[in-house]
Amino acid sequence: MVKSSIDTRRALTRGMLAGVAAGILLTLMMTLMSAAGGKDIWYGIKGAAAPFFGQQAMQPGFDALPVLIGLISHLVISAAWGALFALVVEGWSRSTTIIAGVLWAFVVWIGMYYLVLPVVGLSSMQDDAPVGRAIAFHLIFAAALTTAYLVYPTVFGRRAGLSRSAHAV
Repeated sequence: MVKSSIDTRRALTRGMLAGVAAGILLTLMMTLMSAAGGKDIWYGIKGAAAPFFGQQAMQPGFDALPVLIGLISHLVISAAWGALFALVVEGWSRSTTIIAGVLWAFVVWIGMYYLVLPVVGLSSMQDDAPVGRAIAFHLIFAAALTTAYLVYPTVFGRRAGLSRSAHAV
């Protein structure tokens, strides 16, 4: 099926917004888990700023600029994963999109854990996130992404630019 540039733009917007929603949930979850474990609550947020700030971002405690840049970076990356997801699943049925969402968790985990982190010099973060926990976090991210993607038409209505197939079950 050939998509128009308007359909593609709408799918990208829908995916990016779903990605940001999932990124916010993941950030809150990481922060709460750090707090519950008595660890630095800023580590997860500042970690995304480490490519820009190096060791400054990895120091314990609050540091406004790395926190801000880390949060923005995390949400931009989440939006990018959401946009890619939308490009893949746009027009698919709800049930197929849900299945794709579960599989997407593994795509994002492998992409982040084995590609993005090493490329930006953060391979050491792999040690802080054991494989099982990393997979669980990415499953939660993908579940939130998929849910937000699927409820987007309900929240924003027909003007959100959905094709008829997006409403199929």
